[in-house]
Amino acid sequence: MPEERPGVRALVFGAQPAAVAALALLAFLSVLTARASWLDRLAALACAAALAAGHLIWFTHGRAGRRLVVLAVQAALGFVPLLQFGALWSPASGFFAGGLLLAFPPSKAVPGALLACVVAGLGSAWPGASVHAGVAGAVVAGVAGLTLFGLGTSARLVAERDVEVRELKRQAIAEERKRFSRDVHDLLGLSLSAITLKGELVHRLVPTRPAQAKEELAELLVMSRRALADVRTIAAGYRELSLEEECRAAADVLSAAGTRVTVARSGLDELPLRVATALGTALREGVTNVVRHSTASWCALSVSTEDGTAWLEIVNDGAAGAADAGADAGAGLRNLRDRIDVLNGTLTTEAGPDGTHRLLVAIPLGRAAS
Repeated sequence: MPEERPGVRALVFGAQPAAVAALALLAFLSVLTARASWLDRLAALACAAALAAGHLIWFTHGRAGRRLVVLAVQAALGFVPLLQFGALWSPASGFFAGGLLLAFPPSKAVPGALLACVVAGLGSAWPGASVHAGVAGAVVAGVAGLTLFGLGTSARLVAERDVEVRELKRQAIAEERKRFSRDVHDLLGLSLSAITLKGELVHRLVPTRPAQAKEELAELLVMSRRALADVRTIAAGYRELSLEEECRAAADVLSAAGTRVTVARSGLDELPLRVATALGTALREGVTNVVRHSTASWCALSVSTEDGTAWLEIVNDGAAGAADAGADAGAGLRNLRDRIDVLNGTLTTEAGPDGTHRLLVAIPLGRAAS
């Protein structure tokens, strides 16, 4: 959407009342300079002021519920004085034509506006005026009506655009908040779980095996740096994951939790980056749930491509402990489904009768790459 130049919006909204006032003033000044009667002048001033005020109030603020009443008033104030003032009053006749164009769709408004211009021409030519005065009156009324219609429509479109821009900004802010919350949950969950497990292990090893505790502490520092890098990618909005590294990290975390783990991976080089990142995120969330919310003694991870589809499968024997997963695990799965849906993929989970739990992600490579 192109950016507005400074002052254009104010000019559009200011042009409408300026044109309304100018047309009303033009009609009044024509009567003022040509009529000696103060009664005529006062009548012209009252009618012109009423036309201008009514048009601005009803057609600027869009109170369409009473548009027929307003148009009737415009017709009366625009055409009846023609019998007294003739062509001098033709600019005021354009208010009714402009009101019709603003109030009704073109299929109804255009014939009505043309008829209004014809009436304004006839009123300007009668009684006793020339044909030229009638034609001039019709043209002036038409120009006035088109001017009011054009400026009124421009102001309405600018106002609608302002509403759309505000809505787009609101949606963008809401989407960014959702993205940040989702990434914090999905990308940091596994890293923080791993840091916690390593910290607990180091705490147990320090009194009896300080050398091994030192080695574990070095791994803990690596994990904390990885978590810091994740935080930076979240803040920058740049989130690309290496599926190979995520598989290794998941195996390390599960091993640190005392879970026997097997990893099978094939065809990772064939995966588009978007698909690899989505599967890496799903792998993080799935392993995080295994560590936090299950009593698994073993876990099998599998990543592969087959028949144009990328597959991720996480199976463990800790489904009996999943009852304590709570809202956190549910939010993680909802986040994952959102990510997978964008790539036209599917995510399913199921618990087996033997206490196993299975998470399966399938992403069609052809549609995901499009």
